[in-house]
Amino acid sequence: MTLELFLPIAIAGVLATYCHLVGGLWLKSLGLPPLDLSRAMADYTYGDSFAEPPSYWAGQIIIYFNGVVFALFYATVAGPFLPGPGVLSGVIFGLILFLLSGLLFSPIFIDKGLFLVKVHERAWISALIIHLVWGVVLGWLCPILTW
Repeated sequence: MTLELFLPIAIAGVLATYCHLVGGLWLKSLGLPPLDLSRAMADYTYGDSFAEPPSYWAGQIIIYFNGVVFALFYATVAGPFLPGPGVLSGVIFGLILFLLSGLLFSPIFIDKGLFLVKVHERAWISALIIHLVWGVVLGWLCPILTW
């Protein structure tokens, strides 16, 4: 992969992740539980490595890194096989990540139960919305490579 291909994909991943993070914090204004993903990822990733609680910015770095990696996966592996134009395929990919997060990451790795049920009984709605936001922005901005 050349830099000319990598840069637009990485930028799309960063912008989608920004909207994902902001959406997680704005959900409180809609009456839904907010999701502070950067704090959760900092605690999960670096929790026992620091004498103090890990930096919020450490969690931001991990979240943005994940956003770029998933954007690269979408652009090179998943995207060419998803149906529809860019936004539709982005939404489908966001739904896939929501399902994987709720069924695997949340209960197994961070011990928050299926679809964050231990966080709040409606946290799954928040998680669904932010994954859909991420998918819409990614599908809109990210090029899909055809082989």
